[in-house]
Amino acid sequence: MSTVASPRASSLVLAPPRRPQEAQAGATAAIRVAALDDHWAVRAGLETVIDSQPDMALVGSVAGEDELDRLLERADPSLLVLDIGHPGLDGLAIGLRLKRRADHPRILLYSGREATPLLTAAAAVAGMDAIVPKSASRRELLEALRGAARHGSRIDVPLALLRHAAGRLDPADHAILAMRTAGSSWPEVGSTLAIAEVALARRAWAILAALTTSEPRSGTAP
Repeated sequence: MSTVASPRASSLVLAPPRRPQEAQAGATAAIRVAALDDHWAVRAGLETVIDSQPDMALVGSVAGEDELDRLLERADPSLLVLDIGHPGLDGLAIGLRLKRRADHPRILLYSGREATPLLTAAAAVAGMDAIVPKSASRRELLEALRGAARHGSRIDVPLALLRHAAGRLDPADHAILAMRTAGSSWPEVGSTLAIAEVALARRAWAILAALTTSEPRSGTAP
């Protein structure tokens, strides 16, 4: 996915100044949303949709991963909308890195293409709470945002899909796939299978690579 230049002074875009009543609503919104997407129009569209809802507020958005940790620390969102096709280290890898932190937000993966079965399996392995195509209607997007933020939602991977995904993996990784798609945490996986943290991170990266495109992945392992 190519980086699209945006008419902004900085890659960090916090929510614009609000009138006092709007600021109060943003501070007390039940669902505090942050977003990472390299396209300024997508970020603007998300702001329009999210800020139109009384129970939601877009507390910040960024165009680049290098600004994401600072945004999460400053804005403390309950939900992150994450562009799956982000240049460099892609959305799945970013999500995997964040989900391995104790203080991670819930994450909705925002995809520029329809979710294929293998992409769905990869999102489940990475621990994403939902996956939604950018072609989704306003209603579908809002339903997904509320569902992910309020309940979290382990992405369901049917048995037939699990078998299909397993066929793409090294047999040594089948148990990791099964445990992650069943909802086991990374520490649980490592403890049960006696895999050291660093080795488990490398195998997680390999699983995501195998379940997504056959093209070389850029970036480094999370």
